[in-house]
Amino acid sequence: MSERFTQKRILLEHEKGTGKLKVSKLLEAVEHHQYFNRIVEQFNTNDIKDEIVSIDHVDVVFNRVKYLNDNFYRVPIFANSKDISISRSNKSVDGINDDKPLVFHFKKYINVDGEECEDLVCYPIYNAKNTFLDDYEMTKYANRLYRSGLDQLAEYNINFFKNLAEQNPQFDKRKSYRLVQNKNDVFLRGITSSKYHEYGVDFAFTVAILILHQDMKQNPGNNYEISTVAISESKLELIVVEKNLKEVKEFGKVGSAITISTNDLGQGSLNFTKIINVKGRHRRGIYLFPESEEAKRNKLAISHSTGVDKVFENLQTVFSLLNNTDEYIDDLKDIKSIRTPDELRSRIFNKLVHPRSAFKDIHSVQDIFKSQIDNEISSFAKLLDMCNKAEELDIDYDLKDKLRYIISDIILSRKKAD
Repeated sequence: MSERFTQKRILLEHEKGTGKLKVSKLLEAVEHHQYFNRIVEQFNTNDIKDEIVSIDHVDVVFNRVKYLNDNFYRVPIFANSKDISISRSNKSVDGINDDKPLVFHFKKYINVDGEECEDLVCYPIYNAKNTFLDDYEMTKYANRLYRSGLDQLAEYNINFFKNLAEQNPQFDKRKSYRLVQNKNDVFLRGITSSKYHEYGVDFAFTVAILILHQDMKQNPGNNYEISTVAISESKLELIVVEKNLKEVKEFGKVGSAITISTNDLGQGSLNFTKIINVKGRHRRGIYLFPESEEAKRNKLAISHSTGVDKVFENLQTVFSLLNNTDEYIDDLKDIKSIRTPDELRSRIFNKLVHPRSAFKDIHSVQDIFKSQIDNEISSFAKLLDMCNKAEELDIDYDLKDKLRYIISDIILSRKKAD
C-alpha cells in the first residue's frame, strides 16, 4: 500500500491554528461535492455564512481536508466484466511496495457524465484487486500465482471469465469502479454496486462541524475541542471532546466525547459514536468505548446503502447524542471491577498476548502493559498513563480500534477477572 493512501494521525499539538473558521470558508471543503446544495439547504448556510465556528483545531483539520480534496481527485466509473483485464506493469509506481505492480486495463467504460470512454489504465489499491477476484471465487488461488511469479497462469484464468462474459451476457456484470487520481497516476480504490453511496471525508467533516456549531448556538455552555484526527483520502476518524469536565472517583476528570468516522470503501459511510474521555493527569487523556448494548443506544451508523434524504434525516439525531452527558457518565461512578489497578493491567496484557489476539506479535503494544503497578487504588493514574501511551501509538487504525475496545471492555466491565 502506498504511503500516500495510509490513514495518518495529525499531531495537533505541533500544528499552529486559531481554532476558528468562518462558515463560508468551511464550505470550501465541499464546494465541488455532489450534495453541496443539500448541505446549504439543510444547515441554512446562506444565513450563517459569516458566522465563526469556534472549535479548537477546526482550522487545522480543515486545511488537511482541503489539501486532500485538491490533490486526490475521486471519481466513479461504470464498466462491464468483458471490458476489464489485469496484467503486470513494466514500471514501478512511487509508494507502492511491488516493483512492478498489477494494472487494471479498462477497454471501455462509462464516465460520471454518462459518456462512453476507452482505454483506461489504473493500479489497484486497498482491497480492490481481491474484490475483483472474489467475483470468480479465485482470490487465494490467483494471489498465490502472482506471489509465485506465475502471472501468465493467473491471467489465463482471469481471461477465461472475461471471454465467457463476452460470449454470454449472463456473466457480464456491470459495476461501479471507484478511482482516485493523485499526481500523474490513476488508482482503483474499490469496486461497488451502483446502489453504493459514497459521501466522503469532506462531507463527513463538514456536516459534523456544522452540527457542532449549531449545537453550541442552541446550548450555550457547550464547548468542543477536536482532540484526535486520523485521516486519509478515504478514511476519517475525528474525536471531538467536550471541554466541560467532571470529577468521577478514581478516574479523575471525565467528560464525554464523540467519534466521527467514515470509511469510503469499508463498513460505515458515516458514524457518530458517544464515548467517554478520561483526562486523568494527561492533557489528551484516553477514550473509553462502552459495552455493545450501551454503545448501540449512543451511536448513529449510516451505511453506504443509505440515500441522501435519509442521511440528512438521521443526522438530526446527533444533537441528542451531544446532550446526554450526565446520564452517560453516571455509570462510571458505580463501576465495581476497580479494586486494584494491577488486576486491570494484567487482564489487558493477557488479552494482548492471547494466541488468537491480533496483537500477539505487536510488541510495542504488549510492552506498555508488561510492568506491574502498585496494588493501591491511588495508583490508578499509572494504569491511565499506560492506556494513554497505547492510545498514542502509531499503529494501523483498525488495530487501534480493537485495542481501544479491549481496554474499555476490561476497565468498564462489571465482571470479575476470569
